[in-house]
Formats: sequence, structure tokens, C-alpha cells
Amino acid sequence: MEGASGLIKGVIFDLDGVLLKFNLDSKKIKEEIIRFFVESGLEEGLFTPRDSFSSIKEGARRYFEEKGKGDKWIDDLLKKGEMIAVRYEVEAAKTTDLLPGVREVLKTLKAKGMKLAVFTYNNSEAASTALERTGIIDFFDVVLARDNVPKPKPNPEHLKVVLQALGVNPDEAVVVGDSEMDIKPCKALGVRVVSVTTGIRTEEELRKYDPDFIIRELKELPNLIESRF
Repeated sequence: MEGASGLIKGVIFDLDGVLLKFNLDSKKIKEEIIRFFVESGLEEGLFTPRDSFSSIKEGARRYFEEKGKGDKWIDDLLKKGEMIAVRYEVEAAKTTDLLPGVREVLKTLKAKGMKLAVFTYNNSEAASTALERTGIIDFFDVVLARDNVPKPKPNPEHLKVVLQALGVNPDEAVVVGDSEMDIKPCKALGVRVVSVTTGIRTEEELRKYDPDFIIRELKELPNLIESRF
């Protein structure tokens, strides 16, 4: 691939909204998790379904730490909350669909010799189920879900582990995502990021987080990498 795309050796994809469309009611899941935390002692009204999964869980951790709960009690509580999300995600993975042009894009990038990875906040069982049933799992050299790393995105440690597993440096990779969850770790590590508007954020919303590029369809990606990286 040298000469074809400059220094780019690896392309790292978010999953839902970028490669696949999960039939997942995130609002319903977050409502159930918040309700579970409130029933366990969390002050009502601190979080809403508009908050990200990661901010809800980390916020709950901080709240219960301030209330003097022990680490084991908090960890057990968060694991139970996690299982609510896992149950929904695994079920949704059984009916997920490929977004338009995904297979062709992956074939094109592989033909250029690029290493490919998935970097997802989904759990590993749901990610594997969805990738296998849509027939694209073999394109990827690395698949790392939130439960495969100690600190999932938007914490940059998640992306750092992906880069290490792929064997590429930050300036040799590009991340493709659909939200600030993908942009923030890239900014922290100096990785270029392409945002696509097929997921949860509009172009206007994505611009607030200053990605390097915004595309409307994944099929634009190979030419973008060829011409701009």
C-alpha cells in the first residue's frame, strides 16, 4: 500500500452507524439502566437518556463513591447495569444489517494492503454475532469491544490498545466513526478521524467536535484516503 495512501497503514471503524445498523433502542436501554441505578440509591434526575452510556456509568460511580460505598459494591452494581445493555445488544445483533457499500469499501481497503480494525462500545458478544452474521468478520485483523479493554471509549486507552494490537502508530491510522465517542480519543492521541453521517449525529452536530473530515456515505472513504492522507 505504500504510495497509495501516504502513511496510512490501518483503518479503525466504529461499528453501529458506520458499518452496521443495529436495531437497538438506546433510549429504552438507558432508561432501564438509569432506573436500576436510582432503585439502588442514585439520586433521581442526575442523568437522562440523552447522556452517553459511559457518562451515566462513570457518573454513577462517582456518586456512589461520594456516598461512601465500597469499590466492590460499586463494581458489582455497574456490572449489573452493564448486563442490562448486553442483553439488549446481543438480541439486536441477531437482526443487524450492513449499511450501504460497506463490503465494497472493506474489499477496496484490504486490496490496498491496509490493516482493518473494529473499535466499538458494543459488547464483544454482540459485536462478534453481528460481524459474523453479516459476513464481514474476516476482513478485520482486530476487533475490540468495550469489555475487551479496561477503559472503553471515549477514554483514549481503548484506541491506544487497538493501535497496539494492529501494530500501527497514531500517525499511520485513521478512525472512522459517527459520534464524539470516536472523535475525542483521536484528538487525545493525534489520530486522524473521519466522521460519517450515517449514524447518530448530524453533520452539524459532528462539526462541533472538529473531525478532520466528514463524509455522508462510507463509499467516499477510499477516495478520501487516497487523495487527502
